[in-house]
Amino acid sequence: MKWLKVAQAAEDLGVSKAAVYKRIKSLQEKLTPHLRQDNGKTLISSEGFNMLQQSMRSKEGTLWEDRPAETKVETTFNQHSTESLKLNETFNQLAEEMKGELKQKNQTIDKLLLQMEEDRKRQAEERQRTDTIIMKLAHDLEATRKSALAIEAKVDALAKPLSQEIKLKDVLQKPAPEVKPWEPPVKTANPTINKPWYKKLWVQVFEPWKLRQQPY
Repeated sequence: MKWLKVAQAAEDLGVSKAAVYKRIKSLQEKLTPHLRQDNGKTLISSEGFNMLQQSMRSKEGTLWEDRPAETKVETTFNQHSTESLKLNETFNQLAEEMKGELKQKNQTIDKLLLQMEEDRKRQAEERQRTDTIIMKLAHDLEATRKSALAIEAKVDALAKPLSQEIKLKDVLQKPAPEVKPWEPPVKTANPTINKPWYKKLWVQVFEPWKLRQQPY
């Protein structure tokens, strides 16, 4: 009868010695007659080897064996690597989302700034139109007042007695005061340009009308 060492049996089976010892322990009752000790080493007979081989066959026909320590370490390393990849993917995804949100916020800020600038220009134009209308009304009112005074003078002249030797024809033919057509005031330069801050503040607080005379 041929006897094999556990190391040789493990090599023939393609498994580790620990797997062979574990299987021998689980089949101790059946394998005891086929085992012997030689100088402290366990030997197994060829028949016991066949029994061990059949026992270690799984239903699918592959050898059954606990994974070696190296395989477990490799599996753990692969798991950590997979988790690291997932974390990196999650981080990259979050970073891209944050970049997108930041881009949208910057676009919103730019739109708000543009809208504020347009509102400021529109208000300046409306203020200029209002000032122009007020000035024109003041001019028309002054012209109307002068015309009324001229008519009043003619009426007073007609009411005077003839003894004052006022000629009616001269009074009626006397021309009314000249009224020049209204023209908008000439725009002046911005009074705050190249001025110290306190002079700019003075104009803005106490002389704001100067700012309304500049071109927009």
